[in-house]
Amino acid sequence: MVTVSRSAKSDVLTVADVLEVEEVQAAHPRVLAGRNRLHRAVRWVHISDVPDAAKYLRGGELLLTTGVGLPEDRNELAGYVRELAEAGVSGVGIELVRRFHEMPRELIDAADRWDVPLIALEKEVQFVAITEAVHAQILDRQLAKLRVQESVRHAFQALPPGASPREVVRKMSELARCPVIFEGLTHRPLAVDARTVSLEELLVGWETRSRRLDAGHSDWLVAAVEPGGQPCGRVVLLAERTPGVLHRAVLETGATMLAIGWLLAGTPASLERAAHRELVDDIVNARCRSMNEVYVRAHSLGVAFRSQRLAVLAVRSAPPYCHEKAVLQAIEWTRTVGLAGQLRDDFVCALVAVPSDETPAARVASISAELRHGYAGPPESLALGAAFLEDDATLDTLVRAISEADEAARSMLGSGDERVATIHDIELRGLLRLLQDDARVQRFVDQQLRPIWTHDAQHGTFLLDTLAAFLDCAGNKSAAAARAHRSRAAFYHSLDRLAAVLGRDLEVPEVRLALHVALLASQVGVRPESPPPPALAEPPPAHELTRAGWPSNGWPSNGWPSNGWPSNGWPSRHAAPPRRRGAQRAARVGMTCSP
Repeated sequence: MVTVSRSAKSDVLTVADVLEVEEVQAAHPRVLAGRNRLHRAVRWVHISDVPDAAKYLRGGELLLTTGVGLPEDRNELAGYVRELAEAGVSGVGIELVRRFHEMPRELIDAADRWDVPLIALEKEVQFVAITEAVHAQILDRQLAKLRVQESVRHAFQALPPGASPREVVRKMSELARCPVIFEGLTHRPLAVDARTVSLEELLVGWETRSRRLDAGHSDWLVAAVEPGGQPCGRVVLLAERTPGVLHRAVLETGATMLAIGWLLAGTPASLERAAHRELVDDIVNARCRSMNEVYVRAHSLGVAFRSQRLAVLAVRSAPPYCHEKAVLQAIEWTRTVGLAGQLRDDFVCALVAVPSDETPAARVASISAELRHGYAGPPESLALGAAFLEDDATLDTLVRAISEADEAARSMLGSGDERVATIHDIELRGLLRLLQDDARVQRFVDQQLRPIWTHDAQHGTFLLDTLAAFLDCAGNKSAAAARAHRSRAAFYHSLDRLAAVLGRDLEVPEVRLALHVALLASQVGVRPESPPPPALAEPPPAHELTRAGWPSNGWPSNGWPSNGWPSNGWPSRHAAPPRRRGAQRAARVGMTCSP
């Protein structure tokens, strides 16, 4: 249901409009009383000379009379006017030709007392000519109104189903060409489109100006939004000129769309979260003009940031996703002033105020603790990053802080590290995780590791594990062999094979660095251009085995089996394989059967 404020000016035919009609002008009309009521709408023109004409009226009529049938007693003329006023007459036109040649003072005084426009028609005209001309204008305006309403409805049909309040308000502002504000019952703007005016100027002191509308101290168009008959807010159209039929059609249709959207949204809190989300989205996408605009818009949502230090909190998550509702609850539970918006399924950005008696890191850490306490997913699927702003922060500084906090959060996602990271905590693993979707990094990983993947898949070897142990020990072969639980001779042989497969010298530091970066990238989730070949489903041929029957490159350093061999019946990571006496001797001297 939509209720348009009675104080809004309507675009119907008024008494003042009737006075401008050519047929009325021919009668030389002169307003003698009720000049402050000439804006009354004229629904119809009625002609009557009977003294009890009031009982034939339904309200909104302009009564025309020659005065012939009016009471002879001049004291009864006041009662005649009073009855017309009570019937809701828009105005009275009396011809000063037959009965009166000068308007009786009693009629003038009564009309002033009852605020009834009293018009003297000093020339004789055909009343039927006046009625035809006025009725034609009334019908023309009604037809024009229907056409405008139909065009407005057609324009709103272009919106997607379940359009957000922001989309509806933007469409209203576009059609009416003036600012539009949709506010809740607490006078907080839920959606705003300032059109060409400054958003800061529009929202400063909005709550006070909005409350003045309740007292009828404004000519703005106002429509109550009442989904299911329950008031939930109202939409205000701030027309810069006298509102017309277009403005009213836009207001009524837009308010209906907002009521439907409210029913779909479910709760007032969801619309308030949408308003927070829109502000955060405007900041990230550089649609805000200044930091002052951010403060003003936040204040209009009940979030007072001014004169407080600010911190940015970026929340990254993997399924199950962490939603903005959980972040806002954590902010509320820690009694922090802040807002949050979900920009994507896996990304929530929050802007919080830091009390003067607390460090920014401590405040963000308390919010993080509350958020993790209520999070149902595993710890590694949630990561938080933060950035802190100085007191003199600018809009560019704020946008950069959001970007840095997001980078820090993404670098931690999947690591299981529960601390709140900053941009300074991003090391090589974090950097590679940030770049995991970059095609150039994927191509680099593929170029560096593809020969090893292919060899391991075709021969059932574990050269990739050999490389990992060698690089983890910074190129120290003895330490790497011990880490791999293999003899130095067997490990050295595997390194020689690895160098031959790669066609590169592993003693060159730059080669080791490139391989180490590629290996770290694959470990943090960088996918190569094409997946590695599948590992062997069966054990390798005999010439690839040692005399004891085990792979020639020794035991895998990161668990058994790493290349997809069946695990049933094979030794565990920490158990040594059974060896016969001959195999033990072969192992001591590093003998193998592989080439």
